[in-house]
Amino acid sequence: MAVVRAVFVDLDDTFLAPDKSIPPENLRMMDALASRGAELIPCTGRHVGGVPQAMREHDCVRHVVASNGGIVHDLRSGRDLRVVAIERESVVALYRRLKPLPVIVDAFADGYAYSEEVRRHLFDQIDVPEGLRAYLKAGRTFVDMTIEELLPRVGPITKLSLFFVGEEGAAAIREGIREIGGMYFVQTSASNYEVMSTEATKGSALLWLAGHEGWPLDEVVAFGDNNNDLTMLDAAGDGVAMANGNDEAKRHADHIAPPAAEGGVALYLRDAYGI
Repeated sequence: MAVVRAVFVDLDDTFLAPDKSIPPENLRMMDALASRGAELIPCTGRHVGGVPQAMREHDCVRHVVASNGGIVHDLRSGRDLRVVAIERESVVALYRRLKPLPVIVDAFADGYAYSEEVRRHLFDQIDVPEGLRAYLKAGRTFVDMTIEELLPRVGPITKLSLFFVGEEGAAAIREGIREIGGMYFVQTSASNYEVMSTEATKGSALLWLAGHEGWPLDEVVAFGDNNNDLTMLDAAGDGVAMANGNDEAKRHADHIAPPAAEGGVALYLRDAYGI
């Protein structure tokens, strides 16, 4: 069977089950990768600290791609190897457009997702499942200042996660990104747009890390389920969409894996590569 040197995995609804747990099959697969000297790379829209501890501490996990490609982080050294930030002037310009509207503006910087305390109540109004609502609240660092006031106090902004209540907010986000430039967005749920620099994608991060580590692309496998995974599926030698993924992810994939809830990443690697 073909050699696998690196496996890039989206987290939510790909490597993780719908309840955010790691399926037992995937835990066993991580042990198998470690025994082969291969690496598992979480490739996520989350910040580095949002990757489950069981993954960050496993022998097969050295690098994390966070903020949808905005950061490539080395867990062993604790350093960011590559950072692709949104220009601060662009963040301010977009924030000022959205400030009067019922839009949550979460800024990802320094390994945290910063959110305004004054807008905390909007998390109870956005259209997301209750389990995700609780996860979002628990994963935010709420601050008693505006995002604009926060910017001089933090490092590079690698992602904005924008949750909107109603179409007015959604339209303002789309229009603002188009007019300001230098940014793109992916819609990951009915009420969320994730915004990054146009230079930051999961695919560009995969290509950079593969080059940095000397991994031939035909020995790289990537798994995803949503629109923010498309560039990663395109870049990998074997791009695999989850059976529970959306139609666009499946169109970009070379193969389809069983559902995330069943430990589909492990099942695919077992059947296709004997891992």
